[in-house]
Amino acid sequence: MKRIGFALWLGVLLMACGDDYYVPDMKQDYLTAYSSATGELESVLTDEGQRLTVLEDATGSRTTADSLVRVVCNYTELRADDGQVQGIRINAVTRAVSPIPRAADTFEEGVKTDPARVMSIWMGLDYLNCILQVDAQNQAHYFHFVEEAVATDEASGVRTVDLLLYHDAGDDLPAYTQRAYLSIPLRHYATEGIREVKVRFRLYVDTDEQKNYEFIYIPD
Repeated sequence: MKRIGFALWLGVLLMACGDDYYVPDMKQDYLTAYSSATGELESVLTDEGQRLTVLEDATGSRTTADSLVRVVCNYTELRADDGQVQGIRINAVTRAVSPIPRAADTFEEGVKTDPARVMSIWMGLDYLNCILQVDAQNQAHYFHFVEEAVATDEASGVRTVDLLLYHDAGDDLPAYTQRAYLSIPLRHYATEGIREVKVRFRLYVDTDEQKNYEFIYIPD
């Protein structure tokens, strides 16, 4: 059977270099990465809106040429003698699950709502970022976002979006608590005339228990 969604091997970011490698002032952030014509990571955009050039990439990562991809990245800012940031060195990187939400009837096998717990959730630049904790062993889990409803108040310019976490754990055993990195794209909801998007996100933390979160997205 065909699985719908983005597969993610769970776990923490691993350093790309040996045990004796030291990285001063290393940061870990959700970033939007842009690739070159050869698929190398060329630059990144932080959730504060700062565009940074990738000067070094210890991971040698590749993606689709001339594209953007949402990532979770361990990186170091490289500075000139005057202290100004010239670019970054990528020390470790993993792709965040970041598909555009879809209607429930587009999931051929139905919507899966296996349990997950929110470790942290916050609004980034055009994205709702989330770190989940899931019980897993050694198989890929599949994630997506279900668009349950979209309502627009034309007079106020406020759009309300109801989203549900799609999570298919398959036949994996709940042996260990591991992390999954998700980032919900919101920019496509900010059409002309929309000044604010109210995002209501829910997920199942147990078979019969849900958690609900609400955020306000203000498009630039």
